[in-house]
Amino acid sequence: MSKQFASVLVAPEDYAKVSALSLPVSLIVAQASSDTVEFSDGRGQALPLDQVALRAIGRLPLSSGGKAHLAQLAKLWQSKLDADAPAEIPLEMVDTADSRAKVLEWLVAELTKAQQQGAQRSTRFMRELGLLRQQHEEIQASFQNLEQFVYRHGPQHRKLETTLSPVAGQLPITLRNGSRLIERLPGSSVGLSDIAIQIANETPPAEGVLNVSLQSPDTSETLAIWQVPAARLTQGWLRFSLDRALGPDTISLTLSLSYQGTETIRLASAVQHPEPRFHPDLDGQPVETLPALQIWRWIAGARAPVPANAVIQVGGKNRLRRIERDSLATAINLETLHDTMPMFQSGDALLVHVLPDHTACGVLAGLALPGMRQVFASILTRHPEAPPVEYQLALLPQEQRPHLPGRLPAFDPALASGWIRLQPEEEGQAHVLPPGPLEGPHDIYLMTRLPQGHSSNHYGWSTFSNICLQF
Repeated sequence: MSKQFASVLVAPEDYAKVSALSLPVSLIVAQASSDTVEFSDGRGQALPLDQVALRAIGRLPLSSGGKAHLAQLAKLWQSKLDADAPAEIPLEMVDTADSRAKVLEWLVAELTKAQQQGAQRSTRFMRELGLLRQQHEEIQASFQNLEQFVYRHGPQHRKLETTLSPVAGQLPITLRNGSRLIERLPGSSVGLSDIAIQIANETPPAEGVLNVSLQSPDTSETLAIWQVPAARLTQGWLRFSLDRALGPDTISLTLSLSYQGTETIRLASAVQHPEPRFHPDLDGQPVETLPALQIWRWIAGARAPVPANAVIQVGGKNRLRRIERDSLATAINLETLHDTMPMFQSGDALLVHVLPDHTACGVLAGLALPGMRQVFASILTRHPEAPPVEYQLALLPQEQRPHLPGRLPAFDPALASGWIRLQPEEEGQAHVLPPGPLEGPHDIYLMTRLPQGHSSNHYGWSTFSNICLQF
């Protein structure tokens, strides 16, 4: 405890005498009245009570008036702070030659006591800090376990919050070689997990790359970068995903798109924004129409499986992808090769209604991407009066897709789950584990059939859901 913080309370009439003792602590003058007390340092500068309470270690009277003055202070201290006033230094009120020595002796004992108490407090605080760190680590571990559980088994779908749909008749925004478009994103940044733009090109460019980045002008930080080769710039929504949703701190966001390549990229246009600060900037010129845009959100700072058809950020970890509803609804009916399979009425599963005389099959085109190590799907017949149903999940290279309707290809046994028989409303899973990571895009085949000896498919509401790709 230094001189700056260790202080002694003195009465105004004793200030000169105490100053003459040249004590190694500062002095605080306490001016007490019937119901108030004021404090000041030796230069007359007022001191707040909270600061005095931290610094004062004793009261030093050197006269009978000073003793009465400080006694009055002790009563006010007790009434205002509900605590005992600093102890009185036991010194005879006579001017003796050894007054300074006696005061120093008391100060040494008091400061030693304060130092010991401070060491004890520090030890206790260190112990409590260790316990807090342990509890924090346990909380973090519990949260990570919860996050991992939700990541694999919970309500995994990132939630679509904002859609600026293309407006018929609006001219598209054209990106030429070297063009750069900067757009301020609407809404809050909290929990943002995905962004999609709509490509209006009927055919992709022959070559080139679209560079996309998410930035915050508040922090001058680049939050994510995506690179899209020209072959993926086909007509429709192009979705960019983050490994983790953005955190709970609100920041401004801008989306930057730059194109290098042959031909041009056209972005579908949405509404015209009346506020100039939201107008996109194309090569330094404002554009009144906003690009068509979709924004998804998830739990702030948490992970969720990446959609199967999304572009992952540069440096992102392609761990688990999930085939979401919009992709599931594109499953091709192998019976016709033109129609799509219906979704079950709940909207969370694909209905591959079992047929009485042959195998029913839906095809998810090209969604098993290169590098995939496992695909699995939940299977369930959703009616208690349904017959037993056999399910199979299989992979086939995209270039081997049948060209004739109704023709079921011959699957490599290493790329098929085998037939799994389930009773009505019995939950199950089908898994395919290739011998090694896939080298090219594969189609996913979802098949159902009746077991031998069964001929009726009434109420055969056989469904596939929660289809995930592990990388």
